[in-house]
Amino acid sequence: MWAKLDDALIDHSKVFDAGDRIGKNGPAIALGLYAVGLLWTNKHLSDGFLPVGVVKRFKHVDNPMTVAHSLVLARLWEEVDGGFRIHHFHDHNPHAEDIQEKRKYDRERKRKNGRHG
Repeated sequence: MWAKLDDALIDHSKVFDAGDRIGKNGPAIALGLYAVGLLWTNKHLSDGFLPVGVVKRFKHVDNPMTVAHSLVLARLWEEVDGGFRIHHFHDHNPHAEDIQEKRKYDRERKRKNGRHG
């Protein structure tokens, strides 16, 4: 599964806002955890939702919860019950239900055509 990452993020003010809160190498750390979160949500078809327990286990950065809260304050993520949600996730990413339907369609099409891969 592919995740869409807007190339405008490399110099987006929200990334730098989060980075300023983090400190040294902050923008890179903020962008990195944002990307990790996006990839995780796509892999697990969670519609942009990141459970707290998952974020705590992101070893890609020191203190992932501190970075997560910086992303919230910068309005890149939203704090919701039980975790976080990527802000405007569905503006650029499909819904899990749509992905599951497409996968089902593709499996059926391949089965009918005698292809198993």
